[in-house]
Amino acid sequence: MGKWKISSVDIEHNHRLVSPEKVQFFQRSLNIDPMMRLMIELFNKSEIETSKAMKFLSETKGGVENLGFSNQDVRNVIRDFRLRVFDLGDAECGLLLLRELQENSFGNFFNRMDLDDENCVRGLVWVDPRSMNVYKNFGDVVTFDSTYRTNRYCMPFIPITGINHHYQNILFGFALIRDETEALYKWVLRTWLEAIENKPPRTIITDQDIALGNAIAETEFNACVYKSSTPSKFEGRWEQLFEKYDLEDHAWLNDMYSIRTQWIGTYTKQHFSAGMTTTSRSESTNSFFDEYVQSSTGLKEFIENSQKALETQSVKEVKADYDTEQLERRLVLHSSLEMHAFEIYTKEMFKRFQKELMKSTCYVVNSVKNSGTFMLKLYLVEKATVLKNCYYILNSQ
Repeated sequence: MGKWKISSVDIEHNHRLVSPEKVQFFQRSLNIDPMMRLMIELFNKSEIETSKAMKFLSETKGGVENLGFSNQDVRNVIRDFRLRVFDLGDAECGLLLLRELQENSFGNFFNRMDLDDENCVRGLVWVDPRSMNVYKNFGDVVTFDSTYRTNRYCMPFIPITGINHHYQNILFGFALIRDETEALYKWVLRTWLEAIENKPPRTIITDQDIALGNAIAETEFNACVYKSSTPSKFEGRWEQLFEKYDLEDHAWLNDMYSIRTQWIGTYTKQHFSAGMTTTSRSESTNSFFDEYVQSSTGLKEFIENSQKALETQSVKEVKADYDTEQLERRLVLHSSLEMHAFEIYTKEMFKRFQKELMKSTCYVVNSVKNSGTFMLKLYLVEKATVLKNCYYILNSQ
């Protein structure tokens, strides 16, 4: 019992023969031996490029055709190595730097670690006192985005981001996590809230990084999500999409529908979002960080450069303060409302207000007669345009 018996053997080839120089491209289970794997990891630690590592390895085997693996396989080994654990020396230097920053700030610099069962770093959160201070003034809306991975360990980096009174990116804290699990995300949020004295923002914007697939026409989905002016219109359009494309069993869309009040504009428009409706702010912060970190950047350097990023943003804010105080701004309508905005808004916010003010001049307000009661006055707001020297009224939808 429990044994297999070979009853027949077919020695004929069941695939086309492959020449020796093409064996490396044959689809098969790869078996990079432990010695080669160790050498690949050493090359990675020494910051040697994959192409150069492949050249060296191929020479030890008498040619690339004798290796039995490709550049991509080497990159996969490096990826797995990076994800396994922090480099102990680099991690120790990084954690020493965090302690130094805490001491230099008289204990105000915040940092926390989450360790796994093997005492390896699974998550890290740090918040500079400057970030704590700006959060007190501008922490109404916060964005989280974990798509940035430019670091030696390919770990998701989470810049906790908002905007200030100049509509500039500001950083409320940083996190590095080893795995994108619900438990780690919860730990990041709880830990960050601890740093900001457990005062949560009014609105949190995050990203659902899941493709909808080709089954849904992009324009129809956008119309449903972004152009539904009332909940009833959204519900009707959503139902039509599900019926038209047979999406009743689409698990992700059903999950998103169950939390529709948290992300659909017609439900969330009553919540303050400071003009942010997507994670574009986090994405622009990611682009900003490209100036400071590379794929070889370790933990210590990553923390150092995050501090430099804070300093750069601080300088930009001071420059914007100067521009607001010293540079001239042009009035367009010279109305009392525009003059008041000129006095209280920063240069950038005044420019945005002015744009909306000019849009408002495209509308006319007319009193509706015979409203039926003396206590109620009705007004009709309509968009106006001028065409061929004639004045037209267009009904707004």
